[in-house]
Amino acid sequence: MPRLDAARVAAWRDLQSIVAEVTRHVDDDLRLEWAVPLGWFDVLAGLRHSGGRARPQDLASAMRIPPSSLSRRLDRLEEEGWIARHRNIDPDDHRAVEVELTPRGRALWREMSITYRRSIQARFASRLTDEQIAAITELNGLLDPGAQGDE
Repeated sequence: MPRLDAARVAAWRDLQSIVAEVTRHVDDDLRLEWAVPLGWFDVLAGLRHSGGRARPQDLASAMRIPPSSLSRRLDRLEEEGWIARHRNIDPDDHRAVEVELTPRGRALWREMSITYRRSIQARFASRLTDEQIAAITELNGLLDPGAQGDE
């Protein structure tokens, strides 16, 4: 295993800074065009990626965020009518809840996805070579062997 040296620490800090900056820009683009923060879009995208329906704990895990953070987002998205919560008919767990994209939420995700993808292309993807994208994908797989590519 390589030793943690100044170059590796600097690379980590650079990566954090780059991700934070791109995230801010994508959030700004979504807020400007849709008045919706990136965090809300991420929930809609996560549900879409899960087939439109998921248990909150599974969604939080897939999004790599704390369940409490997701819970607040779900409350707001439900208020907007973009998601619905349903009691799961699981005979072993009567408390189980699933979250589902509503038709309105699905339509909004589709429209917002254009803005999101355009922003990602302009601020991230267009600046990288295919080899760099492959290296990032490989790094994600090394750090999270259960990770699968996003849409």
